Amino acid sequence: MTIWIFILMNDIAPSGLEALDYLMSAPKRKLDDMPSGVGLYGLGDHNGRLHYFGMTDSDSFKDRIWSRHISGSEDRSHKLACNYSVGRMWHDRKHPDAMAPDGKIARKVRQAFVRSYCIFVCMPLIVPKNELKRLENEVIDLAWPHIADWNKTRKRVATFDEPRELVDIILDDLGLDAADREALDRQARIFRSLKIA
Repeated sequence: MTIWIFILMNDIAPSGLEALDYLMSAPKRKLDDMPSGVGLYGLGDHNGRLHYFGMTDSDSFKDRIWSRHISGSEDRSHKLACNYSVGRMWHDRKHPDAMAPDGKIARKVRQAFVRSYCIFVCMPLIVPKNELKRLENEVIDLAWPHIADWNKTRKRVATFDEPRELVDIILDDLGLDAADREALDRQARIFRSLKIA
């Protein structure tokens, strides 16, 4: 597989449209298959559809996405953690009915789910931070609203329900016992009570 690395030379850098085209046609990778570079990236759901574009200029793709988007908090701009806080994978440490041990199990399941089923694309870039930020903004503007729908807010945007069959596979893979599964059912009940009919 060939990965292009753009290097800013003679004030020439890819346009926002070139960057978006590259990201849209880049191979969709699992989150365990990330290069160590920096640049622009896109995150997608368990159906392989892109929803979010971002940049990293110092942390590697893996460091940024794993430590923030996958294992970050559900109430910030950590896109995978926030949008997959649903059903048995739901957790909100501030909710009055939330129990920390149940939330810990839900987060473990969510992280395993995201790593197994969600996708990532990237465009490694070696450019100054301000140029990278410009490209990120242009890509988001060009992709909005159909592709960059998770870029619009720090809160959950996804409209899908828990992918139950896929979550069941993760529960089996993790070897969760009956007590752990009951904890996840409690999480799902709280989540359902939050939904507006």
